[in-house]
Amino acid sequence: MLAAKVYVLLMIHFAFQGDNYKMADQLYNNKQYESSLKICNTEIPKLNEKDSLYEKFLSLRASNYMQIKDYDHSIDDYLTLIRIKPEKTMYYIGLSYLYGETLQYKKCIDILKLALSVNDTDIYVLNNLSYYSNQIGYYVDGMKYAAIGLKYANNSEWKGALLNNKGYSYIGLGKYQDALNDINESIRLNVDNSFAYCYRAIANIHLKRMQTVCDDLEKAKNLGAVSLTNELIKENCKN
Repeated sequence: MLAAKVYVLLMIHFAFQGDNYKMADQLYNNKQYESSLKICNTEIPKLNEKDSLYEKFLSLRASNYMQIKDYDHSIDDYLTLIRIKPEKTMYYIGLSYLYGETLQYKKCIDILKLALSVNDTDIYVLNNLSYYSNQIGYYVDGMKYAAIGLKYANNSEWKGALLNNKGYSYIGLGKYQDALNDINESIRLNVDNSFAYCYRAIANIHLKRMQTVCDDLEKAKNLGAVSLTNELIKENCKN
């Protein structure tokens, strides 16, 4: 009888925490990150790592920290998530983004390679490995991971992103016409990729074909690549 009462109390407590998670998640979706964080920080210490709600609260807290740019705390939470759920590549991807944002590219690439050992066909992992390899100047690796990713890409958005990464690799290797071939195809497949217009402009600058450079840079800027294009616009579009 006592055991049954304890079980009922535990179920009530778990349901209450579940309601709190829904509230925290709703606050996050409404961009009320600090309020969502407050609930997460209250509930997480009450939970055992093996509870399903522990993972959910921790993942939500990591996302909240990411949104307010508290990257150190978000990194700590993602490291815990990977330790308790090493089979979930989405946590490696989240951590790779944080390492990228804090310019820790070596750690970024290492964690993505670890994710690839979990799932070697994960298109998101392959795309990020290609992009961040380029960022650190490993252009041959960037091209390699883009080529592997293209084997598994099943929609135009992913194909466009990976072709753009290949174009980025070609720019790094000084093969500007090859870069244009891939980037033009990337834009055809995904017309809203701001990076593609920026990289097309860079390739054309190197080829001294300036006719479309400023239009491409403005297009990239309008699509959100403001910091990426500011200096290029100043240097090449003075009028």
